[in-house]
Amino acid sequence: MTTDKRRITVWMNSTAELDALFDELRRLAPIEKRGGISRSTAVEAAVKLALADVQANGRDADVFKAMVTSL
Repeated sequence: MTTDKRRITVWMNSTAELDALFDELRRLAPIEKRGGISRSTAVEAAVKLALADVQANGRDADVFKAMVTSL
């Protein structure tokens, strides 16, 4: 992703899904690319994809639907 990193703290009820994503991404990647996959890069990619989805689809974005169920 990027080499200019900032530290943030994210509180999660469980890290099970993040761990599963990390494990699955590493399994899918060729051995020589696995070193570039970390929990941090998985979160970075997920945030970028979610933002692009919201910008493109607004209230029809999957992340919006998952977070705002009252609409």
